[in-house]
Amino acid sequence: MTEGEVLTDTQEHILDAALACIARDGLDSTSLRDVAREADVSLGLLGYHFDDRQTLLVAAFQLTTDRLLDQSLASLDGISEPSERAEAFVLGAFHEAFLDPDYLALRLALWAIARTDDLIGQTEETYYRRYSSKMIELLAAALPDADKRDLEERATDIIVMQNGLWLDWARHGNRADLERGLDRCVERTRQAVG
Repeated sequence: MTEGEVLTDTQEHILDAALACIARDGLDSTSLRDVAREADVSLGLLGYHFDDRQTLLVAAFQLTTDRLLDQSLASLDGISEPSERAEAFVLGAFHEAFLDPDYLALRLALWAIARTDDLIGQTEETYYRRYSSKMIELLAAALPDADKRDLEERATDIIVMQNGLWLDWARHGNRADLERGLDRCVERTRQAVG
């Protein structure tokens, strides 16, 4: 799958099955046969859509990163004030669907495998660039006189805080800690645009 390529319903169904297998069984234990069984499709149909396990895994992780970015972007709908748009974007990545333990397992697997697998690493890097570029764009709208380097640093500060929250939520699942952390992220975003 290439960036921007539209998935068929069958491909998305297979990828959702792959993601379920990865979340349940771990990346190393997920085979094409397991994914076909989970998707209730033949191994041949799976092979028709995805050349091999690597292609399937890259596409599955691409789908999960696309969904996260899409939700973050959707959080901007109906908001016109630049500083409020930046805050909404930050909070959009913490939509309830992304706080699910299975989703968190996928994010952690993606981060881990991105260090050793070039194609999945490229998928994660592409997502990061797209997300941080949007964050910089939103901060620039709120701070039209800020220089590029300053905007990049502010965006990085916010993203680092978000990633820390992801990890803490995945490890402890403490709602009060998450809410407090999100408040701090929003506070940092307000400082970044103020």
